[in-house]
Amino acid sequence: MLSSYSWEAKVVIALAAFVVNYGEFGLVAQLYPSNPLAKCVAFLKHLPDMLKHTDSLKPKFEALINLIKAMLDVTKCIVKFKELLSQYITPDMSEMVIAIAYTPIAVYWTIRSIMECAYEIMNLIGMGHKYVLFLNQTPWKFIQ
Repeated sequence: MLSSYSWEAKVVIALAAFVVNYGEFGLVAQLYPSNPLAKCVAFLKHLPDMLKHTDSLKPKFEALINLIKAMLDVTKCIVKFKELLSQYITPDMSEMVIAIAYTPIAVYWTIRSIMECAYEIMNLIGMGHKYVLFLNQTPWKFIQ
């Protein structure tokens, strides 16, 4: 679906789609302990069992947050590089040809990371209470 877009547009579209689909989960998870509205949304989305036990899931949440921040940083760099390229530098310089060749690789790994984050969030949402009980019984299996 994205084959006709530039690499920069592909990564921005993929990241935006991820945020639209999973941003609500992140916001609810972050606000759940202190916000009554977030607790109601979590209840409607069948998340309260999981969110009540965030201490056991804290390493998982932190890893996801760090990966999302890294994806955002890489996306910003790709977009800024493209803007820099079009404003100040000619694309036919040998150094620029090499740098431009790395853009598809960065986009690929960013999109792959987006898919992994989506997968992990779906696992957290889908397994809910059973997942938390499993973690409390066998914490050594939590580390993958």
